[in-house]
Amino acid sequence: MSIRAFLGIGLAPHVRTTLGLSAAAFRAESRPWRGEKWVPEENLHVTLKFLGTVEEPNIDGIIEAVTAAAAEYSEYPLALGEIHAIPRLRAASMIWATLTEGETATAALAEGIDQHLEPLGFDSPTRPFTAHITLARAHRPKAIAFDAIDAGNRILYAATDRDKRMSVRGITLYSSTLTPRGALYEELAIVPLKGD
Repeated sequence: MSIRAFLGIGLAPHVRTTLGLSAAAFRAESRPWRGEKWVPEENLHVTLKFLGTVEEPNIDGIIEAVTAAAAEYSEYPLALGEIHAIPRLRAASMIWATLTEGETATAALAEGIDQHLEPLGFDSPTRPFTAHITLARAHRPKAIAFDAIDAGNRILYAATDRDKRMSVRGITLYSSTLTPRGALYEELAIVPLKGD
């Protein structure tokens, strides 16, 4: 049996809640984007590596490689930044939330994972890694009004540090099942970082 899988950082519930409020404020100001594909609050995460279709017998080898990678990295803080239109306001295909803290550590973690998975046949990315949280994807690129971005960002700016910060303590292996209502994620394994 094969599964569609990826590695990511699961977000703490309070961080997901803050992002959910930000996304709701954005949609309230942008009628054209309300019907686009928004990531459900419970699915919000930072993707470290998309693995694609994986055969079930290979899962153990992936977990072993990720465990070896995780043993080289300590826990670190992550904090939400701003909402951005990707690639630009006039023709956006995605809406991302960026990080103000943890970007460099997350990029290093992703690179370490790539190095440990390469012997298993997983290609390293050709583009530089950018730590982010995908909030929405458009069916076709479309403009975003600045007022919508501003409304979402006002929620993030007003949030307390406690509401938009967390500690990254592990790497999650997810399965992703595509359905007409969107992707359903299941946590297959959580591999802890080495700690302090």
